[in-house]
Order: sequence, then C-alpha cells, then structure tokens
Amino acid sequence: MPPTPSAPAWGRYERLMPAEIEAIFAQHPVAYLPWGALEYHGKHAAVGLDGLKAHGLCVELARAAGGLVLPPVYVAANTIKGLKNLPFPRHSLDFSEGTLRALVREHLDQLADEKFRVVFILCGHVGQPHYDIIKDEAAQFNARQGGTRAIATSETDLVSKDIVIVNHAALGEVAFLMHTDPDCVDLTRLPTDRVPTLEQDAVWGPDPREASAEKGKAYTAAFVAAATKVIAEAM
Repeated sequence: MPPTPSAPAWGRYERLMPAEIEAIFAQHPVAYLPWGALEYHGKHAAVGLDGLKAHGLCVELARAAGGLVLPPVYVAANTIKGLKNLPFPRHSLDFSEGTLRALVREHLDQLADEKFRVVFILCGHVGQPHYDIIKDEAAQFNARQGGTRAIATSETDLVSKDIVIVNHAALGEVAFLMHTDPDCVDLTRLPTDRVPTLEQDAVWGPDPREASAEKGKAYTAAFVAAATKVIAEAM
C-alpha cells in the first residue's frame, strides 16, 4: 500500500474544507489574523499594502510554526485619510475607533469559541491610536478568559530596529511587499530627481527606491524567526 500522506501543518482557512481545517487544528491550534487597511500608499504601491503585507507574513510564519491563516481584515482607524493637511483624500477608508474595537473583540471571541489556543493578530497598519486599540482589546480579551491566548503585534515590534523601522510606503513596507506580492509594487512611479517625501509621495521613512525582493525576503526571515519564538512561548 502507498504510504498515507501526512496531514498538512498549515493552510489558508478560507480555502480549506472542514476535514483539512480539523487536521491542521489538531496539530497546531493557532489562528493567524492579518489586520490591514485600505489606504493610499503613494503611486508606487497598492492601497491594500498593509493587509497584503500582514497576510504574506502570516503565511510565511504559518509555514514555519503551523496553524491556520485567516483572510486579512481591511478595517482600520487613523489612516492617512485623517491627515487633512496632506493632498491624499482619495483611495483611503477610515473607520471609527468604536467600529474597530467591536470588530477586534468579536473576532477574538469567535476564534476562542472555535477553541484556538493562540490567536496571533499581525497589524500591518500601525497608525495610532489604531494599533494601541487592537493591543488593548487583546489585553482585555486575555484578562477575561484563559482558554485562548491573544497576541497583537506588528513586524516592526518583533524585529530589530537595525532591520526594519516603522514606516509608511517606504523601504521596509515596500520591500516586504516586493517579496510577498511583487505585482503590487512599481518603483518606476517614484520620482527619480529627489528623495520621496510624505507631503508629495505619501512616503515616511527610508527611501523606498532602495527596496528589493531580496531585502524583503531577508526582513521576512527575521520576522519569522522572532514570531516563531513568540508563538512557541504562547503555546
């Protein structure tokens, strides 16, 4: 008889049938919840950068640590749309902080009801107080029950500042996206005669023209190494 194939260690939740979900869950009861935004990231990057980045990183992490990756949530507060002094009013959605809190709380409660031991929320958008709201809801969730452990973090909180710093549409974010979703980046749309700026290009942080898929791969490896330890400790 041919050998029985081993059960997969990870998968994308929405693409799996119940038996596949249950087989993965039995080995690795970890849910990865990428949390993004629909937000202007300059002419050179997709408006879904935050969610695409978070989802891609969660997939890489699940490959290493096991578990189930949920689809990204594209509901964010405190996006660039709220910066009225900048000329980027379009292509961004900005939800109320109350809506954000409710969605985080309900996602966590639903995933706890599904008996996951760990829910790893990866925040691709770290605008404030959006990011602190998600972390606060995770802390409140952990305080009111003990069956499921919630972790709310971002890639820049897990890797050294020598590798990636908080940025917007700059070197770090763009390099991650070039690794996970290269068709969602076009560096040729950036200016060639000056350094990109927040006011003109929605770029805040190191020059995105220095980004590459190779750098994104290295940044991702550093993230996976750090996040795998976090998952193991939570389990």
